[in-house]
Amino acid sequence: MAFAFFLLLFHYNAVCQKLKVGDKSPDFEAIDTNGDTLKLSNYKGQKVMIAFFRYAGCPVCNFRVHDLIENYDSILSKGYKIIAIYESDNVTLKEYLSETKVPFPIIGDPNLKLYKEYGVQKSFWKMLGSAFKKQPMQAMKKGGKLFSKKHKRDGSLSRIPADFLVDENGILTTVHYGNNIGDHLPLIEILK
Repeated sequence: MAFAFFLLLFHYNAVCQKLKVGDKSPDFEAIDTNGDTLKLSNYKGQKVMIAFFRYAGCPVCNFRVHDLIENYDSILSKGYKIIAIYESDNVTLKEYLSETKVPFPIIGDPNLKLYKEYGVQKSFWKMLGSAFKKQPMQAMKKGGKLFSKKHKRDGSLSRIPADFLVDENGILTTVHYGNNIGDHLPLIEILK
């Protein structure tokens, strides 16, 4: 029994190993919500921000996406392209995006392939701890008002966000694994 537990623990850590600054960003190919094939390798020579979210109906995620939209020109002026990744499928995301024009690609990853490649984890305890932190609770309240249409939860409540900044050579220059459901890389870190 103990052997099986350690085998499961090893497997989970092997599959969801966190990346670190200086690592090569895992390359990927995925279909975005517009039906376009997006390859990270096509961004060679450009800086990229890769942001991982929970699911389309997540109010905290909605708040962060609107923050990225509002600061999009400033982020672009620093040379960064943005790629957003959700647990929801592209059909649900396309419906979600019908209320707001988003100027960057969004990828649905319901099979969690990219989440595993980037080591984006779930944590019941971090999710639970979010209820006692001011920032995620404010983001949840504000994000819940951003969309008139409510979307069903089609992802994990305990998924913790992560953000990655990738340089022109595909190397991770910033790795931010959240400490709660609303903990994303502060925009000031991108805009400095």
